[in-house]
Amino acid sequence: TSAFGSYLPMVQFSGGYSRTLNQQGGRTVNVGGQIIPIGTPSPNSYNMGLNAGLTLFDGLFREANYRAANYNYNAADLNLQQGIVNVKIDVYRKFFDYATKKQIVQMRRENFEQGKKELESIQAQNQAGVIPISVVYSKEADLGSLELELARAENDLNLSRASLLSTMGLDPTLDIDFSIADIKTDISQADIEEFRSRIGTFEKMLQEALTLRYDYQSSESSMKSAQERVAMSRSAYFPSVQLGGGWSWSNSEFNQFDTYGRAYLGLNLSIPIFDGFNTNSNIEQSQYSLRQAEVQKLKLNQTIKTQVEQALLNLEATEKQIQIAQKTVIASDLNYKVLKGRFDVGSANITELTQANTLNINAKINQITSVFGYLLAQKELEYAIGRLN
Repeated sequence: TSAFGSYLPMVQFSGGYSRTLNQQGGRTVNVGGQIIPIGTPSPNSYNMGLNAGLTLFDGLFREANYRAANYNYNAADLNLQQGIVNVKIDVYRKFFDYATKKQIVQMRRENFEQGKKELESIQAQNQAGVIPISVVYSKEADLGSLELELARAENDLNLSRASLLSTMGLDPTLDIDFSIADIKTDISQADIEEFRSRIGTFEKMLQEALTLRYDYQSSESSMKSAQERVAMSRSAYFPSVQLGGGWSWSNSEFNQFDTYGRAYLGLNLSIPIFDGFNTNSNIEQSQYSLRQAEVQKLKLNQTIKTQVEQALLNLEATEKQIQIAQKTVIASDLNYKVLKGRFDVGSANITELTQANTLNINAKINQITSVFGYLLAQKELEYAIGRLN
């Protein structure tokens, strides 16, 4: 708005009033040694004025300034939009971390409850004289470890909830829960291939990122603004033309505006001849700023390429982790069931059963982590290529 205002005339009104306090002063005048009395002047004095000025030409400074202001506004608005996208991806990161920890808590709680039931069964067998007391002690120690891991998982969940609430701008002490029931955690190979076909090749993703990302668009606007500032500096080499006019009036009484008022109109031409190299200095400074903007855009280009490449590599890694974790869970489940059956008939000891249970828990935790890691990797890739806009 300010840059556009330079195309409009500047208009100013002024008015004033004054009154002489010592009316006796100045009532005589000395003319050749002869003191001549004069009449008493009016103690009041009024004045008004209205003047306007319009720049007709200033070496195209206004045009470059308006374009620069427009680019600056666009850059600021795009930075705001990028800030919103940054909040989005941050919420996704905190939410998937929360979802992972919530699933782990649920899994560890179920495992702890199962351990309590197994302890009761072992205690009953001990009382019946089937197994020695040492097995009971071993299971009690194992149950204590399971309870400790559950307490740690619950604490991690509470910390993750507080961090998510803070990111959302809410009170981190709120005792609330977030539902994860609508999140698909059964990731199949068809789901992986469908997402791959949707995002396309690396070259397509990179081209899309340089087109969609708000921060890159903002850097382009900033560079164009710097180009216009170079043109603004060079405008000082050209002459400028201003049109001015107005009306003024002064009288001892508040009347006779036609008699004592006067209107005027003028045209002023200003030609720069030498300004102590100030224009040269301003041009060099603006060219340096332009070079900085170009370098910043180049750096951002490299950063975006790196982010897209890293996000794609993370996606590929999580795809493999899902497949490995699924196989590991199936194998660990079978291993635990086999050892549980052997323990029930007395062909396996409590240590082997505990180790099998620990392997099974770790496998399930790895599966949970890999699933939500994959879902987050999808969002990270969409963020890197600008699809979270």
